[in-house]
Amino acid sequence: MIKKLWLTAALAAIAMTTTAQAQTYQWQDELCDMQGDFDHKKYSAKQIKNSHLVLKGLTSANLNSFFPPMNIDALDKLSMTDLDTLTAEYQQVKRQVERLEVVPEAKRHKQDLLKSIDGEYQQNKLTILGYINPSAALKQSPKVCQQYIKPLLQNEAAVQNKWQQLVKKRAQTNSHAMARYQKEKASNPAKYAKIDLVTFGFGNCVNDQVYHADPQQVFNDSQKLNKTLFGQSLTMVCDEP
Repeated sequence: MIKKLWLTAALAAIAMTTTAQAQTYQWQDELCDMQGDFDHKKYSAKQIKNSHLVLKGLTSANLNSFFPPMNIDALDKLSMTDLDTLTAEYQQVKRQVERLEVVPEAKRHKQDLLKSIDGEYQQNKLTILGYINPSAALKQSPKVCQQYIKPLLQNEAAVQNKWQQLVKKRAQTNSHAMARYQKEKASNPAKYAKIDLVTFGFGNCVNDQVYHADPQQVFNDSQKLNKTLFGQSLTMVCDEP
């Protein structure tokens, strides 16, 4: 039997009764069932739910229609249709977030989530363009990341040379990097070089340039928000991890 850990903001919360101004809100995460009383004259249950969704979104992937090619089969299937699908998803998700009504204390986090979604779209869009239209990717990408795209606009010798440089750098911290490189080079050097340069070199570089919320800060802000909304009435029942 899973041992239950009972956590409470204050023992007095157990005996708390609902008043004319207080309503009880309940929710769950991966480990805990939580509830607290809030002032319904200040907030609505929908605003609280949306605020929690916003904070969760700051540490989650919000666009899921595209995953960068990791092998030749995925590379061969890639087309501009992937960009169209990604763009449609991005526009829909962003509209949904923009329409969310949140508590005043979560409005900044809502704007941060919109920035995070913009960053996800930018990374995925540029990765697709890196494969399908390198010239467009070069024009739109951060300058520090262009080193991975430029060889694709030169010749195969330049691509192979840059791939080798990338692998040698990776081998400094990955003992399997060179063995994998030799295997892929013997199999299909042109396509494997492209995957390494675009998905891993370019894609990771762009990812480093776009906005990401700090997970620890998001956790701290979530705790602070719940304290503001529910005060000492907040209680949690958690499964032991």
